[in-house]
Amino acid sequence: METYILLSNTTVTGGSAPAATNAEVGTASVPVEAPGGFFGAIGWNWILIYVVIFGGYIWFIMRNNKKKQKKLIEMRDALKVGDDICTTGGLFGKIVGIEEGAFIVEFGLNKGIRIPVLKSEVVGGPGPDIKDFKIEKE
Repeated sequence: METYILLSNTTVTGGSAPAATNAEVGTASVPVEAPGGFFGAIGWNWILIYVVIFGGYIWFIMRNNKKKQKKLIEMRDALKVGDDICTTGGLFGKIVGIEEGAFIVEFGLNKGIRIPVLKSEVVGGPGPDIKDFKIEKE
């Protein structure tokens, strides 16, 4: 059954609309349309549910990243001379000195190679034990 709205001074009937009564004579009836558009079709409840789910997902991701970053900063602050480290490039070495924003790191078996490495480039702790490593000659 269609829904009608009463308007001006003319009488219009049609479809399955009831015949005009004495009270409706002199008025027009126009069908009311359902709310349209994107939001009217799916409803605000669904939009709100999706926003909450997406927001929760982003919140959990940010929370986990902050925890990992905090652990990494604590690990870097705890490093001291003599500790073994791993850089972001995958190089293992031993800290032989600490400057304001960098570590002086000794790489490889040759004790003469000392390279300054930014503190932010240190990502791991001890690497493999290479003290007894022997190079085979062909």
